[in-house]
Amino acid sequence: MVALDSLTYLSLFPAQSEERTDAMVRMFQEDFAAGVRGRVEGGSPAGFDPVLKNAYFEKMVAVRQPAGLRSIEGLVHWDMDAALRETKQPVTVFAIRDFATQEAIERYGDRFDIVLVDLGSHHFPVEAPEGTAKLLAGVTTA
Repeated sequence: MVALDSLTYLSLFPAQSEERTDAMVRMFQEDFAAGVRGRVEGGSPAGFDPVLKNAYFEKMVAVRQPAGLRSIEGLVHWDMDAALRETKQPVTVFAIRDFATQEAIERYGDRFDIVLVDLGSHHFPVEAPEGTAKLLAGVTTA
């Protein structure tokens, strides 16, 4: 299994308290655009191209509702740690170097092959498709 920059939003691992998930969902309910803007900013390294950030924001904020809100609800209520514990096959995580925290490496380094990459933002598969393809090809040939 390969995960592309799944360590950026480490705060979503493991399942959060009801109070915390309700607060995040409420933020998106009250101002979906502001919530999306925060996620885009949070997934962009310092000095990242503002034009690209705005393009990602425009595409993500345009999702029809209530589908966008329901996807956020599902994400914040999902116990990702539990799902990962059930994953038995080898897991390779390609993580943006600027976002991979020591906490993530300590928490998952013994279970995942964490490969730090410098291919852009959280959206690097879109920004660097050739580089991403090379990473994936390396996993399949290993």
